[in-house]
This record gives sequence, C-alpha cells and structure tokens, in this order.
Amino acid sequence: MDNKVRVVGLTGGIGTGKSTAAEYLKKKGFAHIDADQIGRDITADGSPMLPVLDGIFGPTGEYGVEGFDILREDGSLDRKALASIVFTDMNKKLKLDEVMFKAIIAETKRLVEVYSEDDPVGILIDAPLLFEAGLDKECDLVLLIVADMDVRIHRVCARDGATEQEVRNRINSQMSDEEKISRSHVVVDNSGSLEELEKQLEEFLSKFSKNS
Repeated sequence: MDNKVRVVGLTGGIGTGKSTAAEYLKKKGFAHIDADQIGRDITADGSPMLPVLDGIFGPTGEYGVEGFDILREDGSLDRKALASIVFTDMNKKLKLDEVMFKAIIAETKRLVEVYSEDDPVGILIDAPLLFEAGLDKECDLVLLIVADMDVRIHRVCARDGATEQEVRNRINSQMSDEEKISRSHVVVDNSGSLEELEKQLEEFLSKFSKNS
C-alpha cells in the first residue's frame, strides 16, 4: 500500500476474543476501523444505501419479492424482511454481500486515508469477515486470533446464552480456521488467559515496530 502508516487486518471467528485483542491494540496507539460498525452505519436511517438496497431487493427489484417491502413507511430498513429474502436464496445472499462489501471497502479506504494523517502506530481494520469481504487486500498484514473449539463454545454460551449446538452451527457457517491461517501473516492463539493473550500481542507489537 502507498500509505506510510501500516495497515493491519484483524480477524477471528466468534468466541476467539478478537474484540479483546482490538481493544488492547487500540490502547497501544492503533487507529481502529470497525467493519461491522461501518455495515451498520451504511444501513442506518437516512443512509443513501437504503434506496440502493430497495432498488435491488425491494418489490420492484431484480432480487425482490412482489408486494414484499424491505423499507418501512418511514423509510427505515426492515432488517428482518431483508433477511427473510436473502437467507432463503444463496444467489440473493451473494448479491447482498457483493453490494455491502463494496460499500464497506469504499468507506474503509476513506477512513484509512483520514487516520493516516494523524500518524498513529498503525491502522487496524477490524473485520470478522476480512477475507470474505476482500478487505485483506487493503492490509499490509493480517493478524488472526484463534482459540480452541471448546473454549470458543464456552465463551459464546456464557456471553450470549446460546446453546452449544447453536454456537457450533455459527462457527461451522464461517470460514474455517485452517483457511484463515493459510491466508494470515501472524496467528495468535487466545485459548488461555488474558495475560497470555496480551503477552502474544506484545510480541507482535515488538516485531511490528521493528518492521515499521
């Protein structure tokens, strides 16, 4: 990349502790770009993305259902209605991902330029779907957080009140750790304590600063 500030892609599946790692790196001086938050922002009330989605998935759109609105009367997005359309048809889901990922990448690029002017330690692109969205192409390196399956299940069950099978289903619906590992530059195992995670992140930071 052309930016003098290095960009780190941070990713990891549910229950790995990616958010904990992000908070630690923010405290160490990284600017933070939250891809999930961007996704929420671009579909918030009044966003120019809403007419775009309506044109595609609304009742008159190519991927819509006649008489089935995804926008409420006040113009806000009916997320349940949109989900009921796209999650029953893989082609529609892929189209939604294509539209959303394109918008998220564009906003991420803009924020990278903005944050680069502040000369932070680095810029963190925090995205659970980093590879799926193609955001890894915007990064100088990718930092992957992993954890043992049992540990992940325990964490998510305790956090969300979900059943073990529900968590397994969510994990199995995501890209495998094996594929993520093969596409990452640094892998941190967060199966242990917070102290162990922070120690590994400090080792990463030490190497990161030397290569800056």
